[in-house]
Amino acid sequence: MRILKELIAKLAEGKSLSLEEAYSSCITMLKGDYDPIEASALLMGLRVKGEASQEFQGFLKALEENVIHINTTKKVIDIVGTGGDRLNTINASTLASIVVASMGIPVAKHGNRGFSSLFGSADFMEAVGYPIEHNASIASKLIDSVSFTFLYAPQYHLALKNIAPVRKKLGIRTIFNMVAPLINPARPTAQIIGTPNEKTANIISNALTGFSKRKYAIVTGYPGMDEVSPVGPTRVIIMKDSLQEEIIIHPKDLGLQEIPIESIIGKTKEEILKKDLEGLKGKDHAASIFIALNSGLTLYLIDEVRSIHEGFKKSLNQIKEGLAWRKLNEIVSEARRLVDIG
Repeated sequence: MRILKELIAKLAEGKSLSLEEAYSSCITMLKGDYDPIEASALLMGLRVKGEASQEFQGFLKALEENVIHINTTKKVIDIVGTGGDRLNTINASTLASIVVASMGIPVAKHGNRGFSSLFGSADFMEAVGYPIEHNASIASKLIDSVSFTFLYAPQYHLALKNIAPVRKKLGIRTIFNMVAPLINPARPTAQIIGTPNEKTANIISNALTGFSKRKYAIVTGYPGMDEVSPVGPTRVIIMKDSLQEEIIIHPKDLGLQEIPIESIIGKTKEEILKKDLEGLKGKDHAASIFIALNSGLTLYLIDEVRSIHEGFKKSLNQIKEGLAWRKLNEIVSEARRLVDIG
């Protein structure tokens, strides 16, 4: 506990922690070896100061060492948001993951229940009948059989339970909310990472440089959306083939009209779920466009297509042809069979 007290004093002076200090503080909290008041002060100190890249790296290293990994020989991808936009949009990342899987591309979708939203990825998967609390062995089998598994974060980040009471009591976003989504138990070779603001995107990009060799695209959509936005421009930091570039995706550049944000958000869980399902079926145009934009970027990142526009058109076709909807039903059916719940 002494280490936390010393680091709190450093943060109180407006100084950033070193990578090693951030790592040690995270390990201390993950072990449950802390005073709740001190842990709260440290997390709040990081939040108020603004988390630095090396602090992200320290927490990334600690969480990576404590996650339960999935054994798979497949090169999987992940589309994940870090949350915090509080817009209550449809579950575009999860739905885009299903679209990608419908093309036979292995996906290990890492997610949790809604923290800053009404209806998170785990809430959606559970609502459609998927048994989210299955184990790592079943996750591996699902990747092999249906090219998709959902990795419910609490099942794989067990050590986070030791800091959960403090995080719940604080009731605000902490560094854990931003770092944990990046540590996918299946070790994806490519990852789309959504952030609600450009500052966070820059920090994550700097943190991943040198820490991870995977391909990634860090997206921040208008108006503060942690996904590719159909409402306005989206800034994307892309890293692939050891080269980093920054691009702007605008709906108009893809031949699309901007979509009113009201058409892709919901005021209740039931409303969001309805739009989710209708979008995946191709029956809700705005939702389908939103989904296809995100899966389209994913296809571009992993070199399945030559442009984001091509990826978007290919994704939209999967939706319109009913292939994405069919894949969701196949995923749910196989997962339920494997856990023997019919």
